[in-house]
Amino acid sequence: MRRGSAGAAAAALAAVVAAGAARASSGIDSPEIGVLQLGRGGAWVARADDPLAAYFNPAGLAAQRSSAHGGVHLMHLGQCFTRLGPDGRPVPPSYTTAIPAPGSEGGPDPEVCAESGLFPNPQVAGTLRLTDALAVGVAVLGPHGVGERVWPESLPYTHPTFGALTQPSPQRYLLTSLDALIVTPTLSVGFTPAEGISVGAGFIWGMASIDFVNFSEALSAEGGDDFNTHNDLRTRARADDLFIPGFVLGARWAATDRLDLGAWFKWQDAVRAKTDLVIESRYWTAAGVKNEDPCKGESPGCNVTDERGAGDLEMQIPMEAKLGLRYHHPRAGAARSSAAVPLVRDPMVDDLFDVELDFTWAHNSAVDAIEVRFREGIPVRGTVIGTVPPNADVPHRWRDVLGVRVGGDFIVLQDLLALRAGGFFETKGQDDADLNLDFHLGHRIGIGAGVTARVGPVDISAAFQHTFFGSLDNGGKGRLKAVSGSATSGYRSLQSVNGGRFESSLDEFGMSGTMRF
Repeated sequence: MRRGSAGAAAAALAAVVAAGAARASSGIDSPEIGVLQLGRGGAWVARADDPLAAYFNPAGLAAQRSSAHGGVHLMHLGQCFTRLGPDGRPVPPSYTTAIPAPGSEGGPDPEVCAESGLFPNPQVAGTLRLTDALAVGVAVLGPHGVGERVWPESLPYTHPTFGALTQPSPQRYLLTSLDALIVTPTLSVGFTPAEGISVGAGFIWGMASIDFVNFSEALSAEGGDDFNTHNDLRTRARADDLFIPGFVLGARWAATDRLDLGAWFKWQDAVRAKTDLVIESRYWTAAGVKNEDPCKGESPGCNVTDERGAGDLEMQIPMEAKLGLRYHHPRAGAARSSAAVPLVRDPMVDDLFDVELDFTWAHNSAVDAIEVRFREGIPVRGTVIGTVPPNADVPHRWRDVLGVRVGGDFIVLQDLLALRAGGFFETKGQDDADLNLDFHLGHRIGIGAGVTARVGPVDISAAFQHTFFGSLDNGGKGRLKAVSGSATSGYRSLQSVNGGRFESSLDEFGMSGTMRF
């Protein structure tokens, strides 16, 4: 019996949805989106001095003037994957043909890279002071990551005899394309019950819309992938979760005239979404090229399954917490620009410089597996007795992540110009044997710098940051199996599909403006 499945695509899709929520220490996120935050290496929880505090520490709203903020990051994510088998060699594209394996004579390069480009990631926020001690804020932003990625479906190579040809790409069972729109509107309030102490809380209404493509197997084979006899299925999944509720809590304490303490905690509900599937069978020819006429002699679309609401997915979102210690050096004889509102602080006027040290924690171990369940008996057109397996769970086995961030500002010209710099380190969040292309959970090191120029009531800021990702490399001994139609193997591929090495790097440039009233 042959059974086809789109489970692998939907399962990986769940992980991408969670990217919008697993923020500070998960996936491709580097600490905190926001231009000031970027320039300080994310060390900002105790400072919290622009309207993005509505999400990142609502207690900071209580020490701000009414203001409006808009910014954008231009992000360039480089990612490459080299797939290896348990013997440490590139996996052959087929166990029954003479197609050259990647890295062999006449075969393609074994390293496959995603298409790279600039991804714009915007943020808007605002703060409104209601009284001297009370302020409300709103922030609309996405995760600090790239929401669009494209990996090749096939690789070009030059056959020694037949010339220019293509073959299926080795990473296709993990990811071929992703288009994600993820936002977390947050409404918060900050309150100062006594001078030097502020607290805050906010409600998150998270939303996500994801379009995701990869491949799964109809049958599995020993010794390599098997696209022959139409055994690969191209699966496209779309899911929308328009209500992912959560909350943030924040506190800040001016312990002395020079020392501030800040704390933040976030909880968010699990991602739960209905999944629509489009499955294309008979995708490759026996030569490993795309089948341009899969319905030869049959009605058009004979190989396409289009099923709305095919299943459900669920993924837990890790809790997160941060603790910050900030030293700020008051400027001698500085006149406070905010004297009319005694509780408001303005570091560009009041301070000569500041330095902050933050510690972060993300409860990533809550994500052991992504649960993906389909209705029983969904037929897959173009296969013989093909149906979608009801259980397509994908293990991830994440582990908790700890981080440290250091950053600060130096006020070059009082009330006019500030320079900043910072960096961060976050520990590894996944065993190499469990690597996937939806997130890169190797350790991360980031270095950033930025500047703010004050022009009347507007602060114009720019920043740059580079993030180094520790490579995930299991030497070909991966543990992730693709969903397969082989009943004898429990509807999983006989071979792992994630053996090898995964590398990433992230460069980003941000610009923002904040107008204070």
